[in-house]
Amino acid sequence: MNAVILAGGFGSRLKPLTDTVPKPMLPIANAPMLDYAVSHLHACGITDTVFTLGYYPEQITAWVDGYSGVRARYLVENVPLGTAGGVRAACDYLDDTFIVISGDALENIDYAAMLQSHVHSGRLVTMAVTNVDDPRAFGLVECAPDGRVTAFTEKPADAAESGVVNCGVYIIDRKTLSRIPRGLKFDFSRDLFPALVRDGQLGAYFHHGFWSDLGTPRAYYEANFVARDGGFFPKAFNRFRTVSHKTGCADPTLAAYSSIITGRCAGSIVGENAAIPSDAAVQSCVVLPNVTVHGRHYGEIVGEGYCLPVGELPAILHDSTQIYKNFS
Repeated sequence: MNAVILAGGFGSRLKPLTDTVPKPMLPIANAPMLDYAVSHLHACGITDTVFTLGYYPEQITAWVDGYSGVRARYLVENVPLGTAGGVRAACDYLDDTFIVISGDALENIDYAAMLQSHVHSGRLVTMAVTNVDDPRAFGLVECAPDGRVTAFTEKPADAAESGVVNCGVYIIDRKTLSRIPRGLKFDFSRDLFPALVRDGQLGAYFHHGFWSDLGTPRAYYEANFVARDGGFFPKAFNRFRTVSHKTGCADPTLAAYSSIITGRCAGSIVGENAAIPSDAAVQSCVVLPNVTVHGRHYGEIVGEGYCLPVGELPAILHDSTQIYKNFS
């Protein structure tokens, strides 16, 4: 089984963070989001990967070329083809069964168990699903007792307070590609899945661990602290990776070695080539790469020329048992 990593989106909901950086290259605990996707696949023994690209593709290809032990192919969409259309364009590279994941999400889905569920079901596509408190920003899924998806609604405005939603991870049989038009914009959620539901060919695999699509500044902020102590999987080697270290004990800061900290810094994440001078202070902040901090900041994402407050700070900052690590 090989993999497709979807890495071509604009990351519009994370602006201004994504004004000059593709979302998969935004750092999570000083490693690009993409590292977590590739490392997850690598830990599961999947090293043959196709990347679908669109927005600032050269930043992603330069980084991916630094991985060791990963076979990478690229498809750059000069005209957006949609999530399914981009996968259809990669058909010449794909195995009879392959997995599709997002290059800009954080999760610890058990891919081996998901594959076993897919094979057992005999359906064309299996999607990973999970429970969330507010499903309105996601694809809402209804399932039969045998795991068959009976209804799928993309971003329902009138959804209940909680529900089962699509995680954006799919195991697909190659013959499904014949249902996707070549060279046209075509989306999994809006175009392919409704047809598969009608034919009884879409299955669900329930995931009960961690999952975040990192689609809002707050979700991005929280993910940094989820991953501060290492994340879920051993990192695939990349010769370009920034080296970071912990400072402090009870409330540690994760700081890139290339950062310069002479001001006050507590419980934060400080990116590569960032600077906190003596007249500045940060606490519980994410300081992005190449930023010089001015003034005092608490519970913010600090970028070049902007600061994004995240509201009430999450419990993850104070309770390391929330991390759900698979590897110590």
